[in-house]
Amino acid sequence: MEPILPVNPVAFEWLWGYLIPLGLMMLIWGGLSPRKARRVTPIAATSIAFTVLGYWAVGFALHMGGARPVTQDPALAGLDRLFSIVPDDPGWGIVGLSGFFLGGDAMTPTVFGLFLAYLPLIATGVLLVTLALAHTRRWVMATSGFLAGAFVIPVAACWMWGGGWLARLGETLALGHGFVDFGGSTLALWLPGMMVLPILLLQPRMKLSTASAPPPIYAPLIANLGALLMGIGWLGWELSRPFHVAGAQLDWQRTAVNVLLGMSGAAITAQLYAWLMMGRPEALLASQGLGAGWGAVVAGAPFVPTWAAVSIGLVAGLLFPLVHYGVSVGLRVRDAAAATALAMTSGPLGLLGLALLADGRWGQGWNGIGVSPEGAFVGPGVAGVLVSRSSGQLSAQLAGLVAVGLWGLLWGGLLGVIASPRFLGRWSRQAPHRKGIASSGGFTIDNSVEAVEGVVEDADGAGETVIGEPENRAASAAGTDMGNGTDEL
Repeated sequence: MEPILPVNPVAFEWLWGYLIPLGLMMLIWGGLSPRKARRVTPIAATSIAFTVLGYWAVGFALHMGGARPVTQDPALAGLDRLFSIVPDDPGWGIVGLSGFFLGGDAMTPTVFGLFLAYLPLIATGVLLVTLALAHTRRWVMATSGFLAGAFVIPVAACWMWGGGWLARLGETLALGHGFVDFGGSTLALWLPGMMVLPILLLQPRMKLSTASAPPPIYAPLIANLGALLMGIGWLGWELSRPFHVAGAQLDWQRTAVNVLLGMSGAAITAQLYAWLMMGRPEALLASQGLGAGWGAVVAGAPFVPTWAAVSIGLVAGLLFPLVHYGVSVGLRVRDAAAATALAMTSGPLGLLGLALLADGRWGQGWNGIGVSPEGAFVGPGVAGVLVSRSSGQLSAQLAGLVAVGLWGLLWGGLLGVIASPRFLGRWSRQAPHRKGIASSGGFTIDNSVEAVEGVVEDADGAGETVIGEPENRAASAAGTDMGNGTDEL
């Protein structure tokens, strides 16, 4: 009998990557109330389904459509079109243009392997978008997730991992090795965080009566298991030697050790914060600290020494609860605070930590820098400011942070304006009244903009109940279910 799998199991190590979105889902789900979890879970699952379809139809082509010139691999002959904003200069490519729907005879097993290898990180970013918008209308969650998976994240992935302009900054502008992000914290954390930020700012928010209390935890075992699955899944994924590391000299064992050290350091400082502020350890903060440490160290894990990985983790574990508190109180969106704080803490911290602390021992050949025409490795690897005494790598990292952040803010701002109560209120006043079932015999959607001053769960958690001024709260208490009405928008 022939074996089901090939003799070489390395080709299937990307399977570990699918533990990353599963772990993130469990980490965030553990801090949601049962009602909110029941509401969010089907939307998250639907968003993942949309992500698979969107990445297959459009996203993969935008991401990897110009991958052939990066490695000159004949198996990638069908991925040979990269659109550049500077004619005849591939150093400024912004989007791939081949591989749509994975169709054609040129779609080899290697191409399908690329699709399977990068899908889990795209899905992780989409899940973060969906979970961070847990308190918004369902259509906002689903639309944002689909747009992120099919377009927003793949385009940014092309810039940094598909031969695009960020990866080429070392060639075009002599900025170190170009933009460097080994583990994908830019795509899985920073970009989703910037995308959801304007949406949250433009949504109605309820007042928190106990802003200083720690967030409740409903499933501590699930949350901690999710954080561990994220770390284990990523360790397995990086052993698959993803496409964007092709040609680079890396120490895979040091990479794995650094991830474990960063996660451990973050868990310690997160618990220290809990002990100092509340006088006791917090189970939810322990799991979230592990997640923050993971997100902060994966970008530079192969390039920083072990002491730097510990330092980055310690800082991440301390910053996360502070940012979490700021999001909970400032944005007044407690359910979304964990996902949003994870994105805003770990993403920039890991990228800038690499730019400052990378020791130059590894990374020769990253983005084609440090390789002679004969293929020999020359010069140092990825080096930060403290070692190279040059700001080139720091400039490349800052350029990537700003560019990807603005890209996320652009699309998040557009969705935020469309989903804002003022826009919907104006639309509903111009459109014919739609009626639904209520105790008063019917209701109209959003008779006034002021009717949508705050959003909370209704009694059974099925949707949002609109509350605001005292008269609106009285109407809600009388049995008018405005939540299901707005949820249909």
